[in-house]
Amino acid sequence: MEIPNNDNLKARISSENLSQKRSLENLKASLNLAYKLVAKANRKAHQNNKRLYDRRAKVRNFEENDLVYLYNPAKKPGLTRKFHKPWTGPFKIVKKISDLNYRIVDQNGKLQVVHVNRLKRAYNT
Repeated sequence: MEIPNNDNLKARISSENLSQKRSLENLKASLNLAYKLVAKANRKAHQNNKRLYDRRAKVRNFEENDLVYLYNPAKKPGLTRKFHKPWTGPFKIVKKISDLNYRIVDQNGKLQVVHVNRLKRAYNT
C-alpha cells in the first residue's frame, strides 16, 4: 500500500479540464449578465406600473370614530348577483394601524383589519 504525498493530492489539469473551466466561466459570465438585465427590466416595469397606478389612485384618510362602508364583493353561492349589495355597514373606525390598514368594528362588536381600498366614508348616517 502506498501512502499519499503532496504530489498525489494535487489536481491534474488536462486540456479537457481547461476547456471545461473556460466554458463554465463563460456560462457564469453570461448568466450574471442575464441576471443584471432582468433586474433592470423588472425595476423599469415596476416604475411604469407605479406611474400608471398613481394616476388614478385616490388618497383616502380616515380618523378614529369615522363611519365607513366596507366593500365585500363575494356573494353567497346560489344567490343572484342582481340583488347583491357589495357595500356593507356602516362600520366604525377603531384604530388607524398604518396609512393603508384600519381596524374597524361592526354593530355586533366584531373587529376586522381591512385595507383602505375596501373602505368608503359613510355620509348622513
